[in-house]
Amino acid sequence: MSSTLTENPQLTHVSVVAADVEESTKFYQDVLGAESIATPQLGTQADFDTEEHPNLQMLQIGDVQLHLWNDPAREIESIKFAHFGVHVDEFTDVYEQARQRDIFATVGSDTAPPQVFEFNGTAQMYIHDPTGNLIEVDHPDIDALDQSVFKNIVHRETSGPDRHIYSDLITN
Repeated sequence: MSSTLTENPQLTHVSVVAADVEESTKFYQDVLGAESIATPQLGTQADFDTEEHPNLQMLQIGDVQLHLWNDPAREIESIKFAHFGVHVDEFTDVYEQARQRDIFATVGSDTAPPQVFEFNGTAQMYIHDPTGNLIEVDHPDIDALDQSVFKNIVHRETSGPDRHIYSDLITN
């Protein structure tokens, strides 16, 4: 018997609050290549403090769904480093989109964005969606990218058994 509570758990979706669901949907489609999928229409929800209907849009990014929703009765609060990560093959293209839209986030240092982090051979950058949610964008091999495009590369490294953390998950 396994020492875990469940066998073969799998992440199915991440849900984030969107101040404007339509604007956020377009952002995730244009910048990260998300695809809209069939989405149920939410009526009045007993657990929401409003008569207004919350808005929901479901997107597909790889094998995981991203659910964008708003609760009209709640003010949106920003959490400093709560984020989710997305692997992209077109890292440089996403970097250019982020630069044009001025949506880079400064994370972990006083260095001015736009930042690209070299982290044990992977490339990472942090961007904000239209609501301010933080997104980590990853590529498995920074050496495969044209680094002359990046204005500010910050080098990070870990040691020990977790050295590669999740790079095996994003290796092509």
